[in-house]
Amino acid sequence: MRPAGRRRPSLLVQFGLLSFILLAVVGYILAIRLQANQRSRTLTDAVHTAEIIAQVGIQPLLKPADLQRDFQPLPDATKTTLDTSLSASISRNGVVRLKIWNQQHWIVYSDNPKLVGRWFAADDGLQQALLGTTSSEITDLKAAEELEERDFGVLLSVYVPLRIDAAGAFTSATDGKVIGAFEIYLPYEPIKRSIDHDMKQLYIEFGVGLAVLYLALFRLVAGASRRLRRQAAENAFQAMHDTLTALPNRRLLSAELTQLLANPRGDQHIALALLDLDRFKEINDTLGHESGDAVLGAVAKRLSGELKAACVARLGGDEFVVVVTNVADGTDAMRLCHEIEQLLEAPIEVRGVQLCVRASIGVVIAPDHGRDADTLLQHADVAMYVAKRSGSIRRIYSAEFDDYSPERLGLAAEVRDAISSGQIFLAYQPKLDIATARIEGVEALVRWQHPQRGLIMPGEFLPVIENTELIGPLTWCVLDLALAQNAAWRAHGVELDVAVNLSARTVDDPSLIDNVRVALAKHGLPASCLELELTESAVLGDHARAGEPLQQLRDLGVSLAIDDFGTGYASISYLTTLPLNVLKIDRCFVGSMLVDRTAAAVVTFTLDLARHLHLSVVAEGVEDEATLNELHRLGCDLAQGYLIAKPMRGEQMLEWITRWNASLQSTSVLTP
Repeated sequence: MRPAGRRRPSLLVQFGLLSFILLAVVGYILAIRLQANQRSRTLTDAVHTAEIIAQVGIQPLLKPADLQRDFQPLPDATKTTLDTSLSASISRNGVVRLKIWNQQHWIVYSDNPKLVGRWFAADDGLQQALLGTTSSEITDLKAAEELEERDFGVLLSVYVPLRIDAAGAFTSATDGKVIGAFEIYLPYEPIKRSIDHDMKQLYIEFGVGLAVLYLALFRLVAGASRRLRRQAAENAFQAMHDTLTALPNRRLLSAELTQLLANPRGDQHIALALLDLDRFKEINDTLGHESGDAVLGAVAKRLSGELKAACVARLGGDEFVVVVTNVADGTDAMRLCHEIEQLLEAPIEVRGVQLCVRASIGVVIAPDHGRDADTLLQHADVAMYVAKRSGSIRRIYSAEFDDYSPERLGLAAEVRDAISSGQIFLAYQPKLDIATARIEGVEALVRWQHPQRGLIMPGEFLPVIENTELIGPLTWCVLDLALAQNAAWRAHGVELDVAVNLSARTVDDPSLIDNVRVALAKHGLPASCLELELTESAVLGDHARAGEPLQQLRDLGVSLAIDDFGTGYASISYLTTLPLNVLKIDRCFVGSMLVDRTAAAVVTFTLDLARHLHLSVVAEGVEDEATLNELHRLGCDLAQGYLIAKPMRGEQMLEWITRWNASLQSTSVLTP
């Protein structure tokens, strides 16, 4: 194990050391090889010199007979001729000593007369020469026949075979018969100095070349290493940051949140705000995605540059997260939302167009709403969608908002089968005309008769699927069931209007108009018998976009109602721009209007507003006679609630309304 605090060398340093050692080893091996080659070439040159002397200076002057018998002195004339001829070669080629041997190891001639006529045992070089091989060696002059040369130091000795041909004449052909050998000694020190000088120059040049190669290679690798480190850093940054805004992404946000949650500071809390830009799709569709990216970049710059936040991140799309520490309570958290709203108030200019950007914000506080990053983000997402649906801009998380659970997600997966297998049915709640006490219509309410779980109310599965592709098939199923029941009632002489709820996703469905038209024609019903109820969130995201399909429905003859009026959007301008017929006051106001002045004011205001806009008003949640009487006094048109009747199946509704119509002639508690 490496000691603590000790860092390993970088890969570049490791490469530099390793490549230097490898180049040094390769250089050393090559130098040894070159030195050996140089020495070999020197020996080859010495052999070549000896062969020339033998061929030019000896063989023409000797007779083969001078070497073919035991030692006998050479004729004086031959000796004199050899002395004269070889003395020039000795001085010209730097020869120290030369000898001529016969086959019996006798020295028949030498430039040193003391050696002539002496016999010596053949050393390896002489033995090879007498066998026909030219040889050379660097000798230390320890052999007996080299006694006379020891004063010269280290010498280079060369043995050259002397051959005769078949005719008995000297020849240089390698197939000739060897009858003797010629030996010369050359001084090795000058040769060694020449080799050392050449090798020194070679080492310098080779060393410089290797150094240049090493530096070039190191520079190349260092550059590649820098690029790789830079690329690795960029990859690491991109893995943890959003490409468009350079803000931390979900992965880095989770890591930083985890670290903050692991190190709490006293009684202080952490607040997380999740923002979703409203009507951002309209910007992309109208001005293009580049403009949308410019808006996202501007929002990211404002959030990261102006807020004193522990972290500002982009989750993707038009969703941002702001995390702050040292939060005391929910009031501090909502103050953060207010700061975000102020930052987004100033218009953003894109391609010369001033764009006003608003966000729906969901807020959570740790550890109250979660003790880990995933839980906090999930709850913030729930709070944000509640804020978006209600139009309240910002909401702090509450457990009652959270309609999601594993069980409900499991139910959502079964919805498609429930539609096809007939598990979906409708219950109908009547709407009373307060002035005449007549039942003018009913609202169709979806129910699910699950084969294992029994009756499932819409609040358990609709919130999970309302933003999925399943909401369409479910809506068309409900519409078909409601119109089929309406046709059945009419067949029994009971004519009622039926109201069906539409989700925001359904309003945006291009097939909405065709589906409504086909369903009415299928059951042979006039469009006037159908009322479509929409929540404020279904039409308030984009008035212009929602207005076109709603106008087509009005042109078809369908009545349009706003459900749960008063609980959502702060502005009421849409009432003047959309083709609406009915407002339904939410039960939270109707049920408390007799005891809550604020609720009573909302009801009174809504009724007065509807009269000026020529809209009918339905009061939901009427559960006692006193409330009904007050609504009658205020001029409300219709009432719906448990006082009149609870929701019931279609066949039960037929029986109930038959009894109701029969009792209209008698005094009713419902008639003020």
